[in-house]
Amino acid sequence: MKRLLLCLALFLPLPSPALEGDSEKPVYIEANSAHYDEKTDTSTYTGKVILIQGSLRVESDKMVAYSPGGEVKKVVAYGNPVRFWQKPKPDEEEIHGTSKKAEYYLDKDLIVLIGNAVVWQDGNKYASDRIEYDQANGLIRAGEPTSDTKRVKILLKPKKD
Repeated sequence: MKRLLLCLALFLPLPSPALEGDSEKPVYIEANSAHYDEKTDTSTYTGKVILIQGSLRVESDKMVAYSPGGEVKKVVAYGNPVRFWQKPKPDEEEIHGTSKKAEYYLDKDLIVLIGNAVVWQDGNKYASDRIEYDQANGLIRAGEPTSDTKRVKILLKPKKD
């Protein structure tokens, strides 16, 4: 029964796909300090770190960007908490999220929130230890189906007529 409810909840509306063209925009990062390691193609940013790509904004205490071949493929953000928001469509409310850690896979348009993860938009809210936000398709995957102890909590706002 728990799995059925989880499966049904994952198909309930929350986010829409990100603004068209967001993934083709350049990645801008601002921080108090930056360190680049040429051997590992990683950059580490600390102190009030801000990442912006199109309408996506991520804020954290620390970020590590992985750039094999000179192109950013993955960014891992750490914070207390990490915060993100993005405008899915010009006429829709922003989607927001927080967690202790966030992994952003640029080539997949995927954000994985880990640790006290919460995602909300227009009064609807998902909370779990792990939430995946597929920006390209506007999908949320929350929880771990193999775990009976880690629960997904969902709050859905009634639709107005």
